[in-house]
Amino acid sequence: MFRIGEFSRIGSVTIDTLRHYDALGLLKPAKVDPSTGYRYYWAKQLQVLNQILALKEVGFSLEEIARILLDKPTADELRGMLKAQLVLAESAIETAKLRREKIQARLNYLILEENMPAYEVTLKPTEVVTVAVIREIVPTIEQVSNRLGEMFNTIANWMKANRLPFGPPMTIYHNESYTRENVDTECAFIIPNTEPDKVVSPVNPIRVRQMEAFPHMATTIVTDGKHESFKLAYNSIGQWIGDHGYHIVGAPRELYYGSPETKDYTAEIQFPVERGER
Repeated sequence: MFRIGEFSRIGSVTIDTLRHYDALGLLKPAKVDPSTGYRYYWAKQLQVLNQILALKEVGFSLEEIARILLDKPTADELRGMLKAQLVLAESAIETAKLRREKIQARLNYLILEENMPAYEVTLKPTEVVTVAVIREIVPTIEQVSNRLGEMFNTIANWMKANRLPFGPPMTIYHNESYTRENVDTECAFIIPNTEPDKVVSPVNPIRVRQMEAFPHMATTIVTDGKHESFKLAYNSIGQWIGDHGYHIVGAPRELYYGSPETKDYTAEIQFPVERGER
């Protein structure tokens, strides 16, 4: 069972949005602690959340979504509804271009969900590693991709200049819940087989630190670099954590083994977890 902030992070929606859906009766928490008022959600509720978000993206109102969820349409019926929205969008293509793209993306995503094998989630320990990092509050989620590239380049140039060994790069997301503004993001390169005090003092904004070990890390591999694949992978980890009686105890990481230059987009998503109730 996840706290509202954890469920927000995995489902990529804000806490305020979850509270709004609760107030409308679209997605009620599985449990509300009577003494603290804390909301808790089951992993299986991610499926309902994804349905709401997908229908909202293609133009359905929350009232229409409530009726759709109540009627529980089949996959074929849902495809028919989406295609009908696509026809409406094409009648005013200039003003509805963005909506058309979202509908087409959702149709493709339905096919991807049906044909992609389930992500294999494994549990493993991680060791203490030395990392060179830049941590920054990025103003908006749309700016994150560009800033990641700039931060990684700054760290890599400094490491090359100081002849430091390169391990895989990673990103760590420190916000307690999903947010579209003020994204607390940390970029890091692992410096293998090196103690922090053996590394030359870095230049601002780079820092060198040790990243703590975790005895239990829930992980899965993504190989194609597509946004849809990462979303499915995050959902798979969330489902696995809930099904196996674990809870999240740290910030998620994305560890990149490949590189765009070699067209190898292999990445590992990692969530620190512990077993048992909170």
